[in-house]
Amino acid sequence: MRKIKGLEEEARKLLQSNGISRPPVPVENLARALEIDVRYSPGKEDVSGALIRDGESVVIAVNSAQHENRQRFTIAHEIGHFLLHKGTQVHFDEDFRVNYRNAVSSEATNIGEIEANRFAAALLMPEDFLRRDLLRLQPDHERINETIQSLSVRYKVSTRAIELRLVNLGFISPVE
Repeated sequence: MRKIKGLEEEARKLLQSNGISRPPVPVENLARALEIDVRYSPGKEDVSGALIRDGESVVIAVNSAQHENRQRFTIAHEIGHFLLHKGTQVHFDEDFRVNYRNAVSSEATNIGEIEANRFAAALLMPEDFLRRDLLRLQPDHERINETIQSLSVRYKVSTRAIELRLVNLGFISPVE
């Protein structure tokens, strides 16, 4: 398993090389910069997306039936797979390499999924962006839920994603 600092650094380099310095991170633009085609289509509820590699062509398939914030996290997650993992070879009419984002992705049982989730969090909610916003907002314990809500809107991620990121970075204690 890659160290968290390495995943943070990969995300930071991608943001810097694309001139992104504030939220919300334009994940579709980052995918395009990596020559990844993002395609939307409604799908089963338990599948958020997939990264499909077919020779030189790379596609991120996104479940358009899910909330926009979930779609953004899925794109960031699949970019993580693209940069960090080879994928699993499957056979249809041709050979493809695929990474799926489904319910198992959030269970913290598969190392590749854990890494892609951590990368996605670092990409969408960079530590330095959050530090800057927290200094500006100066939240206190009584207003932490309000701060989380405000940040989730600013970063276009779920309140749960922001909360977990703030806890994992040590900025806040778990919200009860």
